[in-house]
Amino acid sequence: MVIFFKRSALCLALLCIYQQSSADVTPASKKTSSKTHSDSAINHQAETQIPSFTAAPIIVTAETLGDSSANQVKAFAGNRTVIDNDFIEKTVSNSIDGALQFIPGVKIDDETGTGVLPNISIRGLHASRSGQAQFLMDGIPLTLAPYGHTGQSIFPATLDNLERIDVVRGGAAIQYGPNNVGGVINLITKPIAKDTQTEIGTNLTVFEQNGKPLTSLYARHSRWLNDDFGVQLEANGIKGDSFRDHSETEITNLQAKALWYIDDNQELEGFLQYYDADTEMSGALSPAAYEQDVGKSQRPFEAYQGKSTRWHAKYKNYLDFGDEAVLDLTTFGHHATRNFEWGFNSQANKQGVHWADPAIVADSLRTSPREFTVYGVEPKFSVKLGDSKNIKHHLISGMRYVNEDIDYKLTQTKFADGTTTTPRDWNLQTDAWAAYLSDEMSFLDERLKVTPGIRYENAKMTFNDAGNNTQTDNTITEWLPGLTTSYALNKSDDNLWLIYANAQKSLRTPQIANIRGIGEEGSELAWNYEIGTRYTTDNLQANLGLYRIDFKDQLQWNSAEQSFDNVGRTLHQGLETAITYSPKTFKNLDVGLSYNYLDATLKEGKDKGNQLPYSSPHQLGWHASYKHQDYNATLSGVYYDKAYADNANKVVESKDGGIGETPAYQVWNLSLQKTLQDTKNEKLSVQFGINNLFDEQYYFRGIDTSPVGRYPAPGRSYKLGLNYQF
Repeated sequence: MVIFFKRSALCLALLCIYQQSSADVTPASKKTSSKTHSDSAINHQAETQIPSFTAAPIIVTAETLGDSSANQVKAFAGNRTVIDNDFIEKTVSNSIDGALQFIPGVKIDDETGTGVLPNISIRGLHASRSGQAQFLMDGIPLTLAPYGHTGQSIFPATLDNLERIDVVRGGAAIQYGPNNVGGVINLITKPIAKDTQTEIGTNLTVFEQNGKPLTSLYARHSRWLNDDFGVQLEANGIKGDSFRDHSETEITNLQAKALWYIDDNQELEGFLQYYDADTEMSGALSPAAYEQDVGKSQRPFEAYQGKSTRWHAKYKNYLDFGDEAVLDLTTFGHHATRNFEWGFNSQANKQGVHWADPAIVADSLRTSPREFTVYGVEPKFSVKLGDSKNIKHHLISGMRYVNEDIDYKLTQTKFADGTTTTPRDWNLQTDAWAAYLSDEMSFLDERLKVTPGIRYENAKMTFNDAGNNTQTDNTITEWLPGLTTSYALNKSDDNLWLIYANAQKSLRTPQIANIRGIGEEGSELAWNYEIGTRYTTDNLQANLGLYRIDFKDQLQWNSAEQSFDNVGRTLHQGLETAITYSPKTFKNLDVGLSYNYLDATLKEGKDKGNQLPYSSPHQLGWHASYKHQDYNATLSGVYYDKAYADNANKVVESKDGGIGETPAYQVWNLSLQKTLQDTKNEKLSVQFGINNLFDEQYYFRGIDTSPVGRYPAPGRSYKLGLNYQF
């Protein structure tokens, strides 16, 4: 604890010294050429508010998702939700996965209570460590290896560093691939402030179950050294315990970014991050132990360590070509290590039990040290052509090369004699390149937009098994077409009523965990379809959409056999709707309601027609906020329907808790906020929140290294937050 506070104090001291040693410089926003059209220039204007759908400047970008500004989101031809800092605070979210559960179609399994290892599924696409979700940070792949290891078994992001979260469930596969079957989740970090700014924040969470504290400290300093060069330094540390025994956690997240306006037409952005996480893991409980005390742990050997150094550089050149044109060049990379430790019973098969049964004593310690080195480069070009009398075109083209090097080991040490074996010693080398092209064609005074596109993926994957001294070369090639359409039923600056539809083909390449020298069997393909409508005014946002994911050769993890099973074709279809409303006659009130209906079923095999494991047919989210003077009160909550843990949809729970129905649950949260000071140069606010207000007792089924048993969800907790910007 002392080391943690010393580290945070040192980071804060460095920020203060830096502030005193630099001149008070504000960027010359009068230079409108590149600054008006730049993503970054828009981003560092803090007044852009997503929920209000206020007017935002037009930007030129080679990104399909743009900068997630309000005007772009409301005109997007697909299901898309952006949640910002204000919403995250109102709903008392303690972590990124906690914030995401308010989005229709998104489901989380809260494994730790601290957010260090989120398990996120979208539209019933469940995989360990969020392996079926495409995560980006500022548009850069966040996953350990975009092709060979999509699971987020290290998640180098913390909530305090984020400005907003952009979740696109369809319509973005052409540019953002692979592994985008369920969509794209883009974590957008805080921008460099428009004016020199320092921010200090702290959050204290106390879990009622054990009374232990979890503390988060955050410090940020933004400064423009001259009219054209700005920098930002951030430090975030999390230290303490979750709501169960054996849950001590320490996280350090350091980030630095710089933005240089080279001239009126060119800009360069740089980003560097160091992330370090070390946590004990409580593991699942047997049903009997769960009924006795959810705060206990039966898995004393489970632990996790992860480190990551990430970087990227983005160059933009605004060209005098066509109506508007921009050339982007992005390079990125990271080096990451992570290790899990857990108890293992090597005699489980002989005893007729699962190796992770929490009621039996482990006889061995297993570890899974892995190392990842990733490098990528992506040039992109965007141009707008045409005039008001003809069809307008917005062409986006690009290529991306990614190189991955994955070391994947598994060791097992017997407690009795200390002997260590290495059941797996694998390496996967991947050279992948992709090319994509899309053309947004606008008709009828830009009310009708049709965007055909195509993506080509080529991945050469070389798998080495050192234990068996074998090597297997796989080459994956796929053409991935897509089509999006939208039509504005009205054309008004005050409101927009849009209907949209999209179809796209998506790919998940073979993962190192399931290649094992068996060729291309691990490839997963799916067709995604959406149709919907969105209505937006200055005080109302409503969306209604139907979706369908036709998945071919879906893989499921078989924890007992330590292998993947191909369950064949699956179908995920349903309805998503969300509405937020601020009555003009009662301007201090803001309400929101979301709903997702999901029918995720097996379409082949002996369990054909059954519900896919871990998928909940019904999901609800709600919030109501009322503001009075400097006070703001919010009541929010989520509801998830029951789910099953196996393809057979067995209702009766097994003795070890690995199979059976997982009951439905609902969680309510309460937040009270007060602004103590709000002037041109200073803002001081305080927040008190209660998470799981009514102390709902619910659980998930076992997860990853603890795959059998009931995994308790966090009970009631209390949060106190303080934030000061000056």
